[in-house]
Amino acid sequence: MSIVVDVSVFIDRLFIYDEKRSSRARSLFRLIDEKGFNIIEPQVFGIELTSQLVRRKPRATAKKLYDKIISKVIIIDEIEYDLLIDIALVTGCRAIDAFYIAVASIISTILVSADRVMVNNARKYGVEAYYIHDINNYSALLSRINQIKT
Repeated sequence: MSIVVDVSVFIDRLFIYDEKRSSRARSLFRLIDEKGFNIIEPQVFGIELTSQLVRRKPRATAKKLYDKIISKVIIIDEIEYDLLIDIALVTGCRAIDAFYIAVASIISTILVSADRVMVNNARKYGVEAYYIHDINNYSALLSRINQIKT
């Protein structure tokens, strides 16, 4: 099984701004590891991750974190432009969000984000999406993941 996880969830995992947010992110990644799921990302993930890391850490530290994370995800290099346009037309989402929604749509999997707007737009497009920081969404996500046979 594969899952798409937005950069926002990685940031919540790495940096503690709110303990509840970080705890949920850590628990999610632990469950993903236990289940042996692949994390699939659009190519833009690496750029977004790098920019988030370097805002918070010195360049050398940011690069080490980037290398560690990027080695654990699978990157989808090519996404059809027409699909991205269709997602934008249907949802009115931000360009970056269209890439995550597209990957989840292409591989027919779950999208997890700490961005409520992205989750709402993914759902508008018919993608099963969960906002990790809403307790009901989080509980539903954990239940959904635990139902999946590996």
